[in-house]
Amino acid sequence: MDLGIKGKVALVFGGSKGIGLGCAHEFAREACRTVIAARTQSTIDAAVAEVQAAGGVAIGISADCTSKEGIAKAVQAATDAFAPPDILIFNVDSGPKGSFLEVDDDTFAAANTNNVMAFRWAVQAVIPHMQERGWGRILTIGTNSVKAPHRKLARAAQNTYRVGALALSKTISAELGPMGITVNTLGTGAIATPQFKEVFTKIAEAQGQTYDEHIAERTAAYPVPRMGTPEDMAAAAAFLCSDRAGFITGQVLVIDGGNLEVLQ
Repeated sequence: MDLGIKGKVALVFGGSKGIGLGCAHEFAREACRTVIAARTQSTIDAAVAEVQAAGGVAIGISADCTSKEGIAKAVQAATDAFAPPDILIFNVDSGPKGSFLEVDDDTFAAANTNNVMAFRWAVQAVIPHMQERGWGRILTIGTNSVKAPHRKLARAAQNTYRVGALALSKTISAELGPMGITVNTLGTGAIATPQFKEVFTKIAEAQGQTYDEHIAERTAAYPVPRMGTPEDMAAAAAFLCSDRAGFITGQVLVIDGGNLEVLQ
């Protein structure tokens, strides 16, 4: 299927590893000019080299994508190298972890900054150029906890502000739709990323299991009984950011193999 995005500029926040890197590869395969934005230069360089080795066109920029200044830096880098972004993937760390009784006000404030305020700043930064062209795609990488809070993970602040980001996404979509700009969210389930493995290795060890044993037990009851991959997420991201998906906006698509654990 021709997604109609050849030559578009795709700016991927958090694009140096995990789901973000999967998205960077996918957009490069669709012949987009891809900009990988993240904090750590060494992982950025490795990610850019991967994409280029696979035949893609990509650059990297070191920027804090949860700050207004960092976001502006990333957008400017894309513009200087190629053109203003046509596609924005908002994929950032959701912030500090902990249960409601553990987290303090600063933790909640940090989660709000990472999930809601940074998303607001990112959209503000790319809207003028998208509006001029009458075409744009904005996609946030969220979580299936927007349906219901995680019961087994201490994520009080994240659970709160991931839903806030989704509400903002839906609100923005109504305003930007007439401009030819769509805004959607992907909700992650159990996706095999380095961050996921780090978290669930600790959980497995606390239960006297290996990581592989814990994951096999965890996914056995899933309708699709396996872990998801960054490629699973990236394929959906590419479609939602394509020309073919111009009538899809304000939506959340959960990619979790049909797992409803968060609702139980």
